[in-house]
Amino acid sequence: MAHGLILGLNQYTHSAAACLLAADGTLLFAGEKERLTRKKHDGGDVAVLVEHALDSVGATLEDVALVVANNHLFRIDRFHRTLKWDTALFSYQESYVSPYNLLPGVKRLELSHHLAHAWSVMPLAPFDEGVIVVMDGMGSTLHEMRMPGVDYYSEFDVPEANGFQSVPEQLEHDGISDKAFGWREGETAFSFKGTDLQRVFKRWIAEPTPALLHNYGFENMESLGAVYSRAASHIFGDWNTCGKVMGLAPWAPSWAKDKPRRPVMTGPLESLQVDRARLRDEPAPNAWSDGANHADYARFAADIQSDLEEVVLDYLKRLRESTGAKNLAFCGGVALNSTLNGRIHREAGFEQVFIPPYPGDQGLAVGCAYFGRHSLAEQGGNGVEAVATPPTAAAAQMPYCGHEYGASDIEDAISEYGPWLEEADIKELPLLEVVADALADNQVVAWCSDRSEFGPRALGNRSILADPRDGENIRRINTAIKKREAFRPFAPTVLAEQAGEWFDDVTPSPYMSLTVPVKPDKAALIPAVVHVDGSARIQTLERAAHPRYYALIEAFAERTNVPMVLNTSFNIKGEPIVESPREAAWSFLRSELDLLVLGPRLFRRKDLPDPLTGDVIPHAIKNFSAEVVSDSEGETMSVRLMTRGETFDIDQLELGLLEAADGTSTLGEIVEFFQAEWDVEHGVIINKIDSLFNQCLISIKSDVQG
Repeated sequence: MAHGLILGLNQYTHSAAACLLAADGTLLFAGEKERLTRKKHDGGDVAVLVEHALDSVGATLEDVALVVANNHLFRIDRFHRTLKWDTALFSYQESYVSPYNLLPGVKRLELSHHLAHAWSVMPLAPFDEGVIVVMDGMGSTLHEMRMPGVDYYSEFDVPEANGFQSVPEQLEHDGISDKAFGWREGETAFSFKGTDLQRVFKRWIAEPTPALLHNYGFENMESLGAVYSRAASHIFGDWNTCGKVMGLAPWAPSWAKDKPRRPVMTGPLESLQVDRARLRDEPAPNAWSDGANHADYARFAADIQSDLEEVVLDYLKRLRESTGAKNLAFCGGVALNSTLNGRIHREAGFEQVFIPPYPGDQGLAVGCAYFGRHSLAEQGGNGVEAVATPPTAAAAQMPYCGHEYGASDIEDAISEYGPWLEEADIKELPLLEVVADALADNQVVAWCSDRSEFGPRALGNRSILADPRDGENIRRINTAIKKREAFRPFAPTVLAEQAGEWFDDVTPSPYMSLTVPVKPDKAALIPAVVHVDGSARIQTLERAAHPRYYALIEAFAERTNVPMVLNTSFNIKGEPIVESPREAAWSFLRSELDLLVLGPRLFRRKDLPDPLTGDVIPHAIKNFSAEVVSDSEGETMSVRLMTRGETFDIDQLELGLLEAADGTSTLGEIVEFFQAEWDVEHGVIINKIDSLFNQCLISIKSDVQG
C-alpha cells in the first residue's frame, strides 16, 4: 500500500464513520463504527474503526498523510487539548487516546458540519455544476464556526454568492441574539461549479434551551430535521427513527380517518412557524406498545410528513428559479426521506437530482476525505494533482466499499456456528439458479457476500431477499424475521430497464432513495413491496452496478415474469446491518429465514435429530458465565447467561442442562439424572434441550467421540 492516504472521519458523535482515499482520489474504504461494535448509530472515538479500515486496505498508521474530521457537537481541536487528562480521570474510555483515534504526528484538518456535507456530494455527483442543499437536525454552532483555530475550515471560508441570504438576517455579522443560548446550522444551500463553492442560503436555528439537556436540547430546536425527529421521539422514543415516521404516515387515512389534519410546521422556510403547543400537548409520548395510541400517532406522522414535503418543495422551487440551477445535490438527514425525495424528483423542476447512498452523518467522513484531497491538491503537496472532474471510478464503486471478507472469514463463522448449520449441496446448479428457485418457491433468503455497503440501505450485499408476489411476506418478515413493527413497508430491487413497466414517474434510484407510485394494474402482482398508499421505495439496478445481483433477479424473472425481488436490510430490530459472515450466521440462526448465502456457499438451519434418541451427545457452548438471582429463601428468581457478547434469559433447569452437557454424557444419561434428582418429566427436559439448541447454546453429536 502506497503512502499518502487521506482519512476522513465523523468523530465523537453519533454515526461515527471513516473514509480512506488514496493520494490519486481512489476510494479505498468507507465504513461505520456501528457495524463493528453492533450498537446502532454508535459514536464516540473511532479507534476500532480506523484500525479496521487500515487493515482492510493493507495499510498502517504510517501510511496516513492527512486526517480531516468533523463533529457537530463541539470543536475537535479544542477537545483534544485536554483529552489525555480527561481520560486519565476516567471521563472517557482508554480507546479515546489510542493512536488509531488521535493519529499523532499526522497533519489534521477540521470542517464545520454543513461544509463537510457539501463536500460529501460535490465530488461524486453526476454533474459538474448545480446547487447543493443540506437539511438536517442540527449542524455546527455559529459560535464555534467563528472561533479562531489552526486548520479549521467553515463556511466563512467560502465566498458568498450574489444575493446570499442569511436567516435571521445579519445574525452572522451582528453576533449572538439574546433570544437564544446560541445558534446552529439548520438548512444551507451552496452553488458549485467543479470544486468551487459559493454560499447561497443559510438558516440558523436557535438553541432555546441549555445544551446540557437530553441530547443537547435537540428536541427543542426548529430545523426541519429537528422538528421531524421530535415526532419520532414522541411516537417511538428515539429521535433517530424518522424512517418509521415516514412509513407510518400513509396509514393515517385508514387508522385516523376521523382526525383532521393539523399542521405542525408552516412555511416558507425562511420564516418557518412551528406549533410548539401541539408538540407539547400531543398525547401518549413513547407509548407505541398501546395500540389505542396508533391512530393519534398516524395522524401526527402524516401531518409532519406533509408539512415537510410542502416546505421543502416550496423552497427548492424558489431556489431553482433564483439561481437558474439545473441540477440539485441533496444531503443531510432530511435527504433520507424517500417519500420527499420522490416528490423532489417529480415536482421540483431540476433536470437531475443526486442523493448519495449516505446522506446522513456517516457521509461526513466521505466529505472530509475529499476536502482533504482537494486541500492537498491546491497546495501541490504529497504528490497530489488537482482534478476538475468528479472521480467517476469512486462514484461507480459506491456504495460497496466496506471490508472484503473471504473464505477464511466464512470458515471462522462455520467453525463457531457449524453445529447449527447445514450446507446445501449446490454442485449440480450454480448458486444463483438455486437461490432463484428458492425465491420463486417463496423461501426467504439472507444474502451476505462481497464488500458491505456504506450507508443505511442494504443494496444487494447485506440483504434479505424474498418474493414480492406474496403479500403475506410483509407480516412474515416484519414479525418473525426482523421482529419489528408490522406496518413497516418493504422495497423492491427492480431491473432498471423494466422499472417503467411497473412503476410511474420512474427516475434512476440506484441507492433506494426515492418513492414512486406503483402502476395500478401491477400492484396486485407485487403486494409485498407496495405500501398502503400504493407507493414503493425502489432500487433501480443496472447490470454494470452489480452484475451478480442483477443476474439473480434476471433468473428470478425467468421463473416468475417479475423483474424484481423484495429487498430489505439483513438485520434484526435494534441492530445494525450485519457486517461479517459470523454476524450473518448468528442473525440467520436467530430468525426464521430459510436460506443463508455466505459468499459462494449456501446454508440451511440444522434441525434436531428426529427422533432425538438417548445415545446422542449434547455439547454445551464453551466459555459461558451465568448470573443467578435468588430470593431471601434461596429460591431462584432469574438466570442470565452471558456468552458470545450476548445475554440470554434462561431458567434454572436450562442452566443445569448446560452444565451437564459437557460432552461426556449421553442424552439418555442426562435425562435419567434430571428425572431422578430434579423430579422433571422426560418431555419437559426434551423441550428444554430443543430451546437451548434453537438458541445455539447446545449442539448435538451422534457419538461420544464427536
